[in-house]
Amino acid sequence: MHLLRIFTLITILLFSILANAKPGTSSSADNYTNPDLVFRLLLAEIASQRGELNLASELFLDLAKQTDNALLAERATKITGYTRNAALALEASKVWNELNKDSIDAQQALSEILIANNKLNEAKPVLQKLLLKDKTRASGFLYLNSMLSRVPDKKAVLTLVTELAQPYPKLAEAHFAVVHAAWIGKDQKVYEKELAAINQIKPEWEMPVLFKGQILAQESPENALNFYSGFLSKYPKSNDVRLEYAKLLTNGRKFNEAKNEFIKLVNTANSSAEVTLAVGLLSVELEDYDLAEKYFLQSLKRNPKDKDQVFIYLAKIADKKNLTDAAITWLNKVGNGNHFIESKLITAEIIAKKESVDKALEFLSTIKSNSVDEKLSVVQLKTSLLTRFNRHQEAFQLMQSEAPNFAKSAEFKFDYALLADKLNKYDLMENLLREAIKIKPDYAVAYNALGYSFADRNIHLEDARKYIEVALSISPNNHYILDSMGWLYFRLGKLDSALSFIQKAYDIQADPEIAAHLSEILWAQGKKKEASDVLELSLQSFPDNEVLKETFKRLR
Repeated sequence: MHLLRIFTLITILLFSILANAKPGTSSSADNYTNPDLVFRLLLAEIASQRGELNLASELFLDLAKQTDNALLAERATKITGYTRNAALALEASKVWNELNKDSIDAQQALSEILIANNKLNEAKPVLQKLLLKDKTRASGFLYLNSMLSRVPDKKAVLTLVTELAQPYPKLAEAHFAVVHAAWIGKDQKVYEKELAAINQIKPEWEMPVLFKGQILAQESPENALNFYSGFLSKYPKSNDVRLEYAKLLTNGRKFNEAKNEFIKLVNTANSSAEVTLAVGLLSVELEDYDLAEKYFLQSLKRNPKDKDQVFIYLAKIADKKNLTDAAITWLNKVGNGNHFIESKLITAEIIAKKESVDKALEFLSTIKSNSVDEKLSVVQLKTSLLTRFNRHQEAFQLMQSEAPNFAKSAEFKFDYALLADKLNKYDLMENLLREAIKIKPDYAVAYNALGYSFADRNIHLEDARKYIEVALSISPNNHYILDSMGWLYFRLGKLDSALSFIQKAYDIQADPEIAAHLSEILWAQGKKKEASDVLELSLQSFPDNEVLKETFKRLR
C-alpha cells in the first residue's frame, strides 16, 4: 500500500509535467519522461515518506527548475514548511511564484515566508499584489495581522499595514487591520482615529466593536458593559456582540441581566444549543428550576456537543424537585464517555437519600472504573457518605484498606488525613499531609490543613503560620485558607488581624464554619450583637451544622 501510494503520486506529478510541457523547447515531453527524471521523482517521494525532508524538498525544487513545473515547486515549498531550512523555503516559494504568477496560494506562501524571516520590505510588494484582488481583499486585510503577529518590531508592522491600507480608504477591513496593528504597536492616537473611520464607513460592523470591548474589559468591565449596551441599543440584531455582553454580565455575576440577554439570543433563528444551555445554567444559578429545565430540554432538541452533560443537568434539577425517579431516568441515559462515572456517583447520592447509605455503598461497589482518578472518585464518595452519617470508624477502615491502591495519590492522602483528624489520630494526619505535599509540592490545601490543625489545637503556632503562608502564596483568594490565617491570628490574640482575614473569607464564601469563626472573633471584640446576627443568619441556611449549633449554644 505504501509503494502504491508513492507510485500514484509520481504518476500524478508526471501527468502534471506533461500537461505543462512547452512544445518546441528543450523541455519536451520525451525529456520529461526520461528514466533519470522518473528516478529522481521516485527518490524525492521516498525521501519525503521517510522524513528526510531537506533532501526531498531539494530534489523537488531541482526538478521544478529543470521542468518549469509549478506543481513540483509547490511540493518543494510545502515540504520546507516542516523543516527549519529558511533559505530553501524562500527559494522554493520564489520559484513557485515565478512558475505560477497568478496563484494566490503561491503569493501567500511567499509572503508568509518573507515575514517569518523578518523581510518586511520584500514582503510588501507580494502583499500588495495579494490585496489587488477584489474578491479576497477584505479577508486579506483581516488575515494580515495574524501573519505579522510574530514580527518583533511592532512599529514596523504598523508602518507596513498603514501603507498597505492607504489605497483603500473606503474599506472598513483595511482600517481595522490598522486598528489592530496600532493597538499592538501602542499608538493610541492612530487606534482611535482608525476606529472612528470604521464607524463612519460601516458603523454596524461587530468585529471592531468586539475588539474594543475586549480591550475595555481588561481595564474596566463596567466600561465594556456600557460600551456594548450602547452599541446594542443602536443595533439590536448584533448577536455576536450580544453574546459577548451576556458573557461579561455572567462574569460579573449579574445573572438576571445575563439571562435576559441569552434569552434574546435563544429566540434568534441561528441560536445554538450552547446558547440555550447557557440560559438553563443561569436559571439554575437563580434557582428558577422550571425555567432551567425548559431550556435544557430545548438544548437537547438542538443537538448539543455534549448531550450527556445536559442529561446530568436535567437529573440534578429533577433531584432538586424531589423527583428521584425522573432523576435516575435522566442519569441512565448517560453513555460510557466522560460523564459515565459522574452519573453513577450522582445516582449513588440519590440512592443514599431515597433508600439508605448501605444501598448506595452496594451500588458504588458495582461500578467498574478504569482509571485511578475514577477509582478515587468512587472511594471518596463512599467515605463521604459514611462520614455524613457519622460512621467515621467505618470510613476510616475503608480508607485504611484502600491506602495501598493510592500510594502515589496526594488527593487520597489528603482525604485520609482529614478523616484521621476527625478521629483525633493527629500523628497519622500529619504524616499523611506531609506525604501529600511531597507528592504534590504546590498542594495549597494540604499546607493549609496542616497549618489549620496546629492553629485549631493551639500548638506549634509558628509552624502553623509558615504552612498557612505557603498555602496563601499558592492560592491567595481561597476562603478556607484566609479563614485559617484569621483563626491563627485569633489564637495569637491579634483580633484585628483575625477579623480582617476571616471577614474577607466570609465575603468570598459564607461557609458555616467560617461564620462560626467570624462570630467567635466578633464576640471576643465585645461585638456580641453582630456575633449573634452572623450565627443566626448562617443557621437559617445551615440549620443542621454541628459547629454552628455548638458555637451558638456556647456564646448565648
